[in-house]
Amino acid sequence: MLRGAPAEDLLLQVPHGETTKLISMRELRFRHQIIDPDPPGARHDITLLADLTGDGRPDIVIGGKQGPPNLMWYRNPDWQRFAMADAPDLEAGGVVLDITRNGRPDIVAGQQSRGGGLLFWFEHPGDPRQPWPVHVIEDRFDKYHDQAVADVDADGEPELVFLSQGAGVLGYYDLPEHPRVEPWPRTCFHLISDQVGDSEGLVIIDLDGDGTNEIIAGTNIFRPLDIERERWRAQAYLDGFVKTRVVAADLDCDGTLEIIVCEGESDVGRSAWCRPPDWEPVLLRTDLFHPHSLAVADFDGDGLLEIFVGEMGLGQNELPELIIFRGPHHDFEPTVISRGIPTHEAKVADLDGDGRPDIVGKPYDPQRHVDVWWNEC
Repeated sequence: MLRGAPAEDLLLQVPHGETTKLISMRELRFRHQIIDPDPPGARHDITLLADLTGDGRPDIVIGGKQGPPNLMWYRNPDWQRFAMADAPDLEAGGVVLDITRNGRPDIVAGQQSRGGGLLFWFEHPGDPRQPWPVHVIEDRFDKYHDQAVADVDADGEPELVFLSQGAGVLGYYDLPEHPRVEPWPRTCFHLISDQVGDSEGLVIIDLDGDGTNEIIAGTNIFRPLDIERERWRAQAYLDGFVKTRVVAADLDCDGTLEIIVCEGESDVGRSAWCRPPDWEPVLLRTDLFHPHSLAVADFDGDGLLEIFVGEMGLGQNELPELIIFRGPHHDFEPTVISRGIPTHEAKVADLDGDGRPDIVGKPYDPQRHVDVWWNEC
């Protein structure tokens, strides 16, 4: 394990076929900054990154269960905070989508409420500093945890896919011609499964390279069999893992995607990556505390992808860690880049345009602040 490495690059000799390949292992250096020490509301669940101002830089969107406001954004780079909307009891997840097709990003997020929750979309008002109109998409299900956007029915148009933990439903919506109708027309709704339980984690990607997107929902892969008849085939790729955060990426640059997971709601959460075609899991850690943040990026600039995992605090974990797993040839070793600052649903993007992915997050409860970890590798 590479800890306390010198500032200069480390060159490792790694077998690669019949040759020996030199791989640079730069020291991982991140600088922590609190951009808001006292955000309004509590139980902040949502973290999204989107260019709301049109200046080419990602701004930060934060949402939560308690407000007002329940949804707010921070302008890059001065991090001035602006209220967006008050829509109580927002659940983790959320997605950015141009619903009105006017070139401006709108926001989709849902409620946790059981027995009558709503799935909303928040309309970009033109000037993002002004209030964002709130519209209802769906009102039949409960606890909308995770949304994603992609073409899932091969019609060349993006669809809005969502998970409802309370109802055990995985479904999607075609974007209606008149999206301000509330709720959206039932003719636009398509049921994929009503047997997904309280699954978490949602990824839409062409997993097998056949030109058609699959949906990864928790520990199941859904493949379309007959779109017109709304028939999908579910394949469990991982047993025993619960309430997983999920990403998919080509970790070894061989043109084949792997699935990476962590148990985001567990006191002793596991993290693993799964090899195709049988999805054999390779464990990374088995002792993580509510690792509800998961992402993949090239953090050290070596051309290979690393795995980022972040732990929550919840007033119980005194030393939550942010960890980056890296290493050539699938020998992923953990490097702790932060200890003692809890995070939840953290996201990764290049915030300052220096070509290096940074990390944005916030605690869920009881602490309240918004954080950036600046990549200084």
